[in-house]
Amino acid sequence: MKVLSIILKVIETGIVCIWGVAVGIFFPVVIMISGSDVIPIAEQTHIMVVWLVTAAVGYVLSAALIFGKHYRVAAALSVIGLVGVLVLNGMFDALYAQKDFTSAPHDLYLPLIFATLLDIFILAIEERRNITKLFEDSKAKKEEKAPSILGDDADNE
Repeated sequence: MKVLSIILKVIETGIVCIWGVAVGIFFPVVIMISGSDVIPIAEQTHIMVVWLVTAAVGYVLSAALIFGKHYRVAAALSVIGLVGVLVLNGMFDALYAQKDFTSAPHDLYLPLIFATLLDIFILAIEERRNITKLFEDSKAKKEEKAPSILGDDADNE
């Protein structure tokens, strides 16, 4: 399981380096700097800011936390990043419904969904002992004898 965890962390690093940093931070900055004369969506700075924050908080920070062994926080931030990606997708869909642009940059940020799945898998692998213990405690609590409302158990013996 340790080897699987390391492999998933390497894949996570690759995805975050390519789509989280290069595409998630570099592209929106370049689009905002280039201006609306070159790239028509540059005038939509609120979309670019959502894109930047989603990539930085949802994926770059969560990848850093994974290497700091804070798996639960990293998975939670990654799920927040997934929500940000879905919001960003909706914002671009709404923008492109009103304008005559040819294509949206969906291919650039949607692969971050796989980073969310990897973070959840890494959490499950690294915290498997705690998850197993949680299920065992839940099962033991289910099998525990319920208290009687009719009287003390000492009377029944």
